[in-house]
Amino acid sequence: MNYPQVLKELEDLVNETYGLWDHNRVGFQWRHYTWNHTMRVRAMSMELGKREGGDVTKLEVAGTLHDITKRYDGEILSDENGKRVVNHDGLWLNEQLMPSRENLVTRLYDENNLGGTVHHESGAVITEKILAMYDFDQDFVDAVRAIVLAHLKPMNLTEERYDFLYGNVENQILYDADTMDPNVGYTAFFRNVHIHSYSAIRRNGKFDIEEYAQSLPRWVNSKQAFVEHLLTESAKEVGQARQDRNKALTDQIAAEVGDMETNRKYGLLGVIEYFVSDTEDPHFMNQLTYLKEHWIPERQKWLAEKETTSATRDRASEALDRVIDFTNTLEREYRGEI
Repeated sequence: MNYPQVLKELEDLVNETYGLWDHNRVGFQWRHYTWNHTMRVRAMSMELGKREGGDVTKLEVAGTLHDITKRYDGEILSDENGKRVVNHDGLWLNEQLMPSRENLVTRLYDENNLGGTVHHESGAVITEKILAMYDFDQDFVDAVRAIVLAHLKPMNLTEERYDFLYGNVENQILYDADTMDPNVGYTAFFRNVHIHSYSAIRRNGKFDIEEYAQSLPRWVNSKQAFVEHLLTESAKEVGQARQDRNKALTDQIAAEVGDMETNRKYGLLGVIEYFVSDTEDPHFMNQLTYLKEHWIPERQKWLAEKETTSATRDRASEALDRVIDFTNTLEREYRGEI
């Protein structure tokens, strides 16, 4: 089997599947988010696999496929009393959103009567069916299916069921990576900017950056519990480092508010406003690339040509240094390195 070719085909299938729906925003997800999240979770899973002695190939395939049915998830269902509807594992159920077009994945979804299931369950079935079409041995297919199934953790697990679901380190790792990406670190900050700004603009017609800066400490503190409930020691270490970075980042942003003119032009406040320039369907990799290749170089040029006083240049240079550090760290998180 030509594994690189197979992996490319799986990536193409996942990306194609995400594009079958015409709707964009659902809850805290948007069209481009799902693909970007998938690639980040895969990268982090593989890095944790190296640290924990897991099977990196299984994690690479499982990471690619773990959210393959995620786009079926609509708004969270509530009963007549406004209480969220849960399944047998205590996980929230979603309205089912049907695609506008079809492909192999949607046909398998229908053939296996997967409507109404949570996406980790439907994704595990689809994963097994797809991998069976390739020359993977059955043990590999079974293992990857189990890893995908474990990326959402049921509530109130018995010890026996926990051992069944998370006895393999790879199952723990995908759960950890999938939990970390949207909740701790700069990747989570990126998501939070877009969730907050989209809601604020829809509600008030504008995004107030000072108000947003004031909200960040509360948001970061609310995420500590996610770190404490990670399953592997490597993930807990990475997660706490990400959480600590976010706390430092919120302090930097709060301090920047004291010099709005400089920092909206050269600093982290300017980065936030750049992120918010596309609130409908922001693309993580496109925005990261723009920061590196256009936003930062443009301001380096401004520093050299436009800032006339040494005091102004010093403040602007310090602000831009914060942005460069932020951008480099964000890219490393995307790659799963930290």
